[in-house]
Amino acid sequence: MRSATSYFNGTLYRKTLARFWPLWGLYSLVWLFFIPLSMLSSYFDRYLNTDPVRRLLSYAARLPEYIMPGLFFVAFFAILYAMAVFGYLYNHRSACWTHALPLRREALFITQYLAGLTMLLLPQGAVTVLTAMIELAFLPMGSWGGALSALGTWLIALTGLCLFFFSFAAFCAMFTGHILALPTFYCILNVLAAVIYELLDGLFHQFFFGYDGSRGAQKAAEYLTPFLPLREASGWLESSGLKSPATIAAYAAVGIVLTLISLSVYRRRHIETAGDVVTIPLVRPLFKYGVSFCSGLAFGIFTSAFFGWRALPALIPCILFWTVMGYFAAEMLLKKSFRVFKAWKGAAVMTAVMLALCLVCTMDLLGVATRVPSPDKVDSLSVQLHLGYPDDDGRDYIATLTEPENIQRFIELHQAIVGDRARLNQDSPSFDCGNDYAYLTLSYTLKGGSTLARDYGGIPLYREDLDREGSVTNLFQKFLEDRALAADAYGFADFLKDGRLTGAWLDRLYNAKGEMEYSVYVDDYAQELWDAVQADFAQGTIGVRYLFDMGEDRQANTFLTDLTFNVTGNRFPDAGREGYSVQATPGGSKIDRTLAITLTPNAKHTLAVLEEAGIFEEGYTLILHSDSDESGGWAPHTSAW
Repeated sequence: MRSATSYFNGTLYRKTLARFWPLWGLYSLVWLFFIPLSMLSSYFDRYLNTDPVRRLLSYAARLPEYIMPGLFFVAFFAILYAMAVFGYLYNHRSACWTHALPLRREALFITQYLAGLTMLLLPQGAVTVLTAMIELAFLPMGSWGGALSALGTWLIALTGLCLFFFSFAAFCAMFTGHILALPTFYCILNVLAAVIYELLDGLFHQFFFGYDGSRGAQKAAEYLTPFLPLREASGWLESSGLKSPATIAAYAAVGIVLTLISLSVYRRRHIETAGDVVTIPLVRPLFKYGVSFCSGLAFGIFTSAFFGWRALPALIPCILFWTVMGYFAAEMLLKKSFRVFKAWKGAAVMTAVMLALCLVCTMDLLGVATRVPSPDKVDSLSVQLHLGYPDDDGRDYIATLTEPENIQRFIELHQAIVGDRARLNQDSPSFDCGNDYAYLTLSYTLKGGSTLARDYGGIPLYREDLDREGSVTNLFQKFLEDRALAADAYGFADFLKDGRLTGAWLDRLYNAKGEMEYSVYVDDYAQELWDAVQADFAQGTIGVRYLFDMGEDRQANTFLTDLTFNVTGNRFPDAGREGYSVQATPGGSKIDRTLAITLTPNAKHTLAVLEEAGIFEEGYTLILHSDSDESGGWAPHTSAW
């Protein structure tokens, strides 16, 4: 008689489901309360005045929003079910007994895998049936299509999540022989890529002046951290529910691949490894060196930061020390013994590797800190530039540039910063404190699609370099003298676009009693003041930028007082940035945006309008920055307007 190879055992499948019924019963109970019982409670709530059918229909339409909490439920219960169905692998006696059954390993794995997956899918199927029955019973026939469609979206999306997370848990189960190691590996591997990226990113920030991460590596780390893309795909913080079905489908396909890999590993797994932290010989060195690498970076950077050791000569020994500690800790876990110091050769090798990494970064052999792209290779440049003082809404220039001549100017500044980095870098032994500080953020989009980002915060500026052509201070000053760039920083061209001028007020001016006041409104003269500011700006008497806050020009030519304009509209192209607020009105939401500009004693048009508005007749006084008292406050003197 022809014999057949069996890949599934129904008896074992049913026994496993029956044995662990409290687990999948708990999962069923969670969804039972979340969806069908909540729907019935909403429908029969007699204290609500709205139509119960409309309430039920609204609830049914919002079912895709429950994919987001389902992500956390599935991830949590998946590891519990994997620990349950593959628990026989973690005890030597149960492993020997189970594998003595007249079943092939393929049959054992597939049966247990399907049993665990059923524990996830069966409750969801039952909840779907109950919910569909409620919708068909209480909703009008014309609403069945939309309600059942939303329910089907929820079920299909959660099925994809179940397939990925349980397959991933089963994958982790094949590599360990310890019941507590399984959830540990499951949690670590879910975030390992993001953790490694953050560790390397933190290390490179310490070594490379201006380093601001790698967008490509960050994106790859996000995709290798399942929770991040699946959270976004599930409609994180959005009311629309499912946002990206393709992402969930892709991870479900990855789950199938992980299942096949798990089956292949299970076929070669030795029963004698029950109780070991890592069961696969090929993975044991990877585990040791991985723990050593991560502990060296994580605890090394933490120790250096904890004691305030910013200098690299202090950071490197911390990294090397914790690299050794991590290696021996991993060795203890693998050998289940404290007698691990005979493995010093492996620790020495790992220490040498980490030392080489630190030296490569210290000497910048890869040219990370000195890399400045050629202008002909740049497609666009996003920039944020500090425009000195006064500290009004013109202090930051934020733009995306595509014109070659504009990009060239910032590349010249970038090259100057890189060339003088030994003096500008606060972590450098040659660091020289400046008379003031500025910042610059650059994000290049190169031809071909790659990106290069640099963030220079706290760049020292030196008075003696102000007239030295090509110096960092000199180039910053040239940007401040560019009136077109200053106008863009204030946003004059687009401020009134899609809105209307609704108010104006003065901040930080003294009243007749010598007390400083804020929000002195001049709404009736808002348009006249706006026109006057534009006229003064065109003449170069307002909106003038100064590189040094304590410079004589800055102190003697700017008032303390800011003039703020308010525009109200239904929508703005960049709403959500600083300076915007949303107000709910009976006619819908209104968006307010403001623009503050510091007044100057030379802005004759603006001051004339303020005089016409009666501000000075009421006893208000504008005070220069140079008129400060010894206590740090401000008092009116003879230079007041």
